[in-house]
Amino acid sequence: MNIGEIISLVTLLFGAVLGLSAMFSPAWASKIVRLVEDPDPLRPGGYSEFRATYGGLFLFSHLMTAVLILNLGSAEPDILTTLVVLPLATGWIGAGIGRLMSLVFDRTKNREAGLIPVWIPMEIILGLAIAAPFLQFLL
Repeated sequence: MNIGEIISLVTLLFGAVLGLSAMFSPAWASKIVRLVEDPDPLRPGGYSEFRATYGGLFLFSHLMTAVLILNLGSAEPDILTTLVVLPLATGWIGAGIGRLMSLVFDRTKNREAGLIPVWIPMEIILGLAIAAPFLQFLL
């Protein structure tokens, strides 16, 4: 296992822990993303979304990528190992870019900037860390 794969695996496990936490504590996920379930009793289901999107999607996509790295990994990065990280890595980077756009274009719609300026670099860094095997392969 090379350093790029180790960096990616640690980051993937972090993402999986976020997902696991959201699956078992949708109230925690709600606070992290600053969203609330619909208060309209005729439209229940908000916790289902927190468990599914921030829970199951995070947990299983990060775990599967980690499993692929572990099963495909080698002492030297190869093209197959580097490609398995790209969908998830670009997703995190895309989230950071989307959040940057919100910071610029949605100033009046956001109550306040809050943690948005913190999450922008964090999401881009997480994406780059997951992409470490690919970046190592390019270098």
